[in-house]
Amino acid sequence: MERTIMLWICALVIVHPVVHGNTETPVSDKLPSLLRMNNDFAFHLYKRLVEMPEYQSKNIFFSPFSVSKALSELTVGAGGDTKHQLLNSFGYNSSFFSIDEMHELFHTLLEDIDHRTGVDIDAGTAFYVSDKFKPIPESLEKMKEFYHSEGFAVNFGKKETIDEINTYVKEKTHGKIDKAVDDLDADTLMFLLSYIYFKGKWDIPFNPSKTRVDKFFVDDETTVSVKFMHQYEFLKVYYDMDLSTKVLCLDYNDSFSMLLVVPEYGRIIKNITYLEKEVTREHIKKWMGAVSKRKVDIYVPKLSLKTSYSLNDILKGMGMTDMFTDKADFSGFTEEKMFISKAVHQASLDIDEEGTTAAAVTTVEFRPMSYHPLKVLHFNRPFMIFLIDQKNYNILFIGKIENPTKKH
Repeated sequence: MERTIMLWICALVIVHPVVHGNTETPVSDKLPSLLRMNNDFAFHLYKRLVEMPEYQSKNIFFSPFSVSKALSELTVGAGGDTKHQLLNSFGYNSSFFSIDEMHELFHTLLEDIDHRTGVDIDAGTAFYVSDKFKPIPESLEKMKEFYHSEGFAVNFGKKETIDEINTYVKEKTHGKIDKAVDDLDADTLMFLLSYIYFKGKWDIPFNPSKTRVDKFFVDDETTVSVKFMHQYEFLKVYYDMDLSTKVLCLDYNDSFSMLLVVPEYGRIIKNITYLEKEVTREHIKKWMGAVSKRKVDIYVPKLSLKTSYSLNDILKGMGMTDMFTDKADFSGFTEEKMFISKAVHQASLDIDEEGTTAAAVTTVEFRPMSYHPLKVLHFNRPFMIFLIDQKNYNILFIGKIENPTKKH
């Protein structure tokens, strides 16, 4: 009889490397190759997601880093075609680093995140195994060593186990995601979750007194009322002529940045669909290097949203088919035959002025009328959003805001 393994991936945002291997080529020197792999996977996953009928014309927000971390961790116990499909689907190339080095590089990233200051960030994984399950100890030790995994032996037939998992998730995400699972099959053998939590303060906070309600144009025929935060400051901006796109870079303590990217609607016939098809990791690197400070007006909608995605069909569409069927090979975890029954990703995003008490005052400011694409950045139409590690351009979160009033 087939038994099941469940994969659950959560992420949220409120707005010392370790070196192994030979002395000739330290593993840490291969980190850029892993980051390129992760970021290519981020856009591959994003584009698969927006192609799904149920997610079209919807807000999108997820952590590709959390997903790739979980899939990489699965390769610890995967074998045969299952392992090959996993590696191939997230872009693994053995000419850049070995599989063991890949695990060490993920460990390097997690260690680096653990030592960051100025923001509140936490990333890791946890696995729950059935108390009737006989895992191979070496694979669990690898998960602990390289992926900061915590392990728990549980009885999946008891309701208390569901409460235990949900409590763990709630604690790790500081209450922003409070439910990972509603129910679990009693014959579940293993439950793996991957989480990331981020909370940062803007380098230049918004003044709550300047927040105003205005129209957000969902499309040419639909508008919604949204609270827009406003600044007129020297901020990092860039205009990408190739994509006819405005880029705003808002920093958190010179450590992480949020990129807000909006097509120039109206003057040139480009829209969010064109942008999300064309954008790649090369654009992220280009934008992060090209933004420069200038005095600009910006209007950014306040956001609070939660997303949840079933990844089964998406991952199958990316080539990871066997792990969801009786062809699954997880012989590195156990001698028992098992497959993945469910892969789920949840994320949460909150963007505000900084949580300060709002006060009301009316002001009127005048601006020159001569046109320049970067005099005003008004995010009042669908736009893309990225949360980037300034140190290595690792994309922690990626999304698209179609309608700021939709919270789920």
